[in-house]
Amino acid sequence: MPRKKKDAKILNIKLATAINEKLERFCEESGQSKTVAVERFLDKCLDEYFEKPEELRKPN
Repeated sequence: MPRKKKDAKILNIKLATAINEKLERFCEESGQSKTVAVERFLDKCLDEYFEKPEELRKPN
């Protein structure tokens, strides 16, 4: 039985080569796919951002 597809949107981006190499190394070492790794990184970063009071939210 096929598994249920998750509700998702497609995101196409260009990564700097150095960042892509680090991401690939991380994925190899952790056994995660790039999709899972990036989703987790973004989720954590965005949660931290939105936990701050609005007047303190400034992207670095």
